[in-house]
Amino acid sequence: MCGVVGVSLTPHTGQRPAGEVAAGILEQLLHRGPDGCGLVDHGTAALGMARLRIRSRQQDSVPFAGSDVVFAFNGEVYRADGRVPQGGFEEARRAGEPDAATAVDGMYAVVSGGPDGTLRAVRDPLGIKPLYLRESPDGVAVASEVGPLVDVFGRAPVRPAAFAQFLLSGRRVVDGGSFFEGIRAVRPGERLTLRDGRIMQSVLTPPRPSAPGMPEPAELRAALETAVDQMLLTDRQVGLAVSGGLDSTLVARLLARRGVRDLPTVSVRPQDTGDGVSDLSDLGLSDGVIGTWRHRSTSFGPADLLAGLPAAVRSIGEPVAMSSLPMYRALAELAKASGITVLLVGEGADELFAGYHRYRALYAGAFTDPVDFYLPDERLELVTALLGRDACADATGELRRAIGRSRAAAAERHGIEPGVVDVVREHEYEHSLEPLLRRTDHLLMAEGIEGRTPFLHGGVAELARRYPAHSLVRGSLTKVALREAFADLLPPSYSVQPKLPFRAPVREWLRGGLLPRVDRTLADATESLHQRLGVRPAGMLLLRERLAAGDAVASTLAFALLSTVEWFCWLDDSAARSEASVSV
Repeated sequence: MCGVVGVSLTPHTGQRPAGEVAAGILEQLLHRGPDGCGLVDHGTAALGMARLRIRSRQQDSVPFAGSDVVFAFNGEVYRADGRVPQGGFEEARRAGEPDAATAVDGMYAVVSGGPDGTLRAVRDPLGIKPLYLRESPDGVAVASEVGPLVDVFGRAPVRPAAFAQFLLSGRRVVDGGSFFEGIRAVRPGERLTLRDGRIMQSVLTPPRPSAPGMPEPAELRAALETAVDQMLLTDRQVGLAVSGGLDSTLVARLLARRGVRDLPTVSVRPQDTGDGVSDLSDLGLSDGVIGTWRHRSTSFGPADLLAGLPAAVRSIGEPVAMSSLPMYRALAELAKASGITVLLVGEGADELFAGYHRYRALYAGAFTDPVDFYLPDERLELVTALLGRDACADATGELRRAIGRSRAAAAERHGIEPGVVDVVREHEYEHSLEPLLRRTDHLLMAEGIEGRTPFLHGGVAELARRYPAHSLVRGSLTKVALREAFADLLPPSYSVQPKLPFRAPVREWLRGGLLPRVDRTLADATESLHQRLGVRPAGMLLLRERLAAGDAVASTLAFALLSTVEWFCWLDDSAARSEASVSV
């Protein structure tokens, strides 16, 4: 796991050298690469890499260098043409080839270039590894995080329209951009060619057509077992995050069946939820090898939520709506204290196999329009009070266009006109799963830890797409296909155990002892939010009133606004530091 950067400048007089620009970005990514960094300058183009060594050889150059091309590589390639690469240059080369999306099982973001000044960047088809792009008249730059790109060509302006989309959807900016003008995520499966400060070509990997027929349980079992074997390919310390839920417990059982001993495991136990594991005996597994594992857990309460929010926002570089981010930060700190360099996590299983409670009504046929699934009336009403009808109408329009793109992708994948469930399943990969993967990457890498996702490798994702709706959700029970395929490996309780979401109970916590502090913060920030993002003071007053009354929607919106306040603090601090460095 690493941090990567690529810079291509527009040729003109007075321009800083590309190597200097890239070095400034790379300096802000050093937390991603404690095992060395390097930079290659090709005149108007440069690329660099901060390295966390997982499988590559210690003596490999950084970036990885071949005879005529250099690769800055973030990620892992687990299988290429039926074999496992040895790491380093070979992995980077294979992931950077045009057919990588169909020939490689891995997670990667790669920037490559040669002496002619042309850079090529590619991101894996599921978007497991992050990559962001900044465009300006002075050039283009790509990097593993948003933060280092904000000031690379001068301060990128904030986009109020992006904030409206974020507040309305409760997830992410749905139009494909970011909170900053000129910065966006490189799309999953996108390949870019950069030269002379411009994007010369952008090619998006088309959706892979789904194979016909529902998978047999043996196919799914074999795929997940392959993925778990791939997760163990490293000479660094592997660990496992456990929650007590189906996904992580299943991975624990597969690891135990492989005789993995002395495994460090970690868990965060949010108060008032029942989630988390205080002792491995709570998993109900009888494998003797689990007795050799070393478990550590930490409790997480309301005060921790607010205390961890500033660092979580700084790691992401944008406001966040997921209350799990401060919890994930606590998990990363616990993993680091446990000596873990590679942490296995369960991301992806809920999107692949329909694990969330919110899917139950969807699969029961309660929605005829996917937009209604994502935008309940209660949220629309309160966001309209906060931002006004015009801003909400524009944000709703962007949501409809994003769902339209998901509908087209689902039609291409399945070869038929997709139903509501098909469209939502397609949409969830980019608008639910990708933000979770970003959370995993950024918060773990802040502690120098690689996150690995067994459910997204070994062909598991391809098999999951073949399951019809009735095999995923039945009544109140979610993830039915996964439960049935592995029923004999887990205690009987897991066949019916409900999903416990990894998030803070913000409604209960914000209406409790935190309420006076939260209300004061929102009141003090009202004028700033109005001036910078167009938030209406009357809407803020209504939000605070409903928050005090314990309204669930008001609680989630209040958390999103608290993160926005912290984001502005980060932006203002970074601007002050930049001005101070210039004056010196």
